Amino acid sequence: MATSVSGPTPRTADPAPASVSTSAAPALAELRPLWRRPVTWAWTALFVVGLVVPFLVSDFDLFRATRVLTVAIAVAGLNLLIGRAGQISAGHGALYGLGAYSAMLLVKELEWAWPLAVLAAVVISGAAGWLIGLPALRVRGLNLGLLTIAIAAIFPLLLARFEGLTGGTVGLQLAGSPITPPESLGLTDEQFQFLLLVVVLSVVLVLLRNLTTGPLGRAVEALRVNPLMARSEGVDVNRLTLTMFGISSAVAGLGGALGGLILASTVPDSYSMFFSLTLLSACVVGGSRTWAGSVVGAAFIVYLPDVISQQIGSTTGGQWSQLVYAVALLLTLFFLPTGVAGGAGRLLARLTGGRPRRSTA
Repeated sequence: MATSVSGPTPRTADPAPASVSTSAAPALAELRPLWRRPVTWAWTALFVVGLVVPFLVSDFDLFRATRVLTVAIAVAGLNLLIGRAGQISAGHGALYGLGAYSAMLLVKELEWAWPLAVLAAVVISGAAGWLIGLPALRVRGLNLGLLTIAIAAIFPLLLARFEGLTGGTVGLQLAGSPITPPESLGLTDEQFQFLLLVVVLSVVLVLLRNLTTGPLGRAVEALRVNPLMARSEGVDVNRLTLTMFGISSAVAGLGGALGGLILASTVPDSYSMFFSLTLLSACVVGGSRTWAGSVVGAAFIVYLPDVISQQIGSTTGGQWSQLVYAVALLLTLFFLPTGVAGGAGRLLARLTGGRPRRSTA
């Protein structure tokens, strides 16, 4: 009987390297599209331009641009709450003012260093927003909007009432902005402040974008679409709602603290209910579902009054600004429901042959 002689058993490839490469594949696949997206290069280009701008324009123009950046930080927090979490707030102007007054008081009365004062103002504003979020657990929609409007209306009255602490209707003033550059940098105050805000705004936008991606981002999206369904899927809706209110308010307080210290002055009228509604209009016009919308909306509400005043005079410029705000809101709601930045993102995607992404720009 013939016998079969089998040779040596062939060695099989070690599965370990394959498993390692397989596990690394999703990370690499996620990294490559990030740098292939036109919006990534657009943000990078804007950041580089922001670092160069201070050396090309006057200090007066830088001062106005700095105002845009501080407001953009606050609008970014509002975008998180409205565009991502689906919660309405018409009182973020009060939280912006709370951050400004908190930082000013700590610097003026307690002589804190401005970075510590800004950090404390962020914590105070975040805690206040968390408390404001408590009623949001019971009321939603129009009722929540009316509640936040009431907070925005009361805040300036409280500032004027507690004169010993807030300076009353006169407000608080410093001899000069404490946010100044080290002498070794050779920058003017305006250049240093603008560059600082470019970095701060960039960090805020990156952190907020990362916050709304992954499992937490899916939970936030579920909260926006259908809170009852989110609860049935195991999402702690109450805790997530309070978290979104707290983070959004802390970001608004960060913008207010930096804005108040750079201006070195705070007055109650600057944080009136109209200012809160103006921030809301910036959120809608820029695009509440896009992070770029915070910058577009802030530029809209900061530069519009100046342009109108230059064209028709400062006497009636404020009234015309309100009219233009209203018209811009109507036009945006009818023709650009995703805002100016959202519409621009869709146009860019079509021009580059890509598919419009879900408003993460």
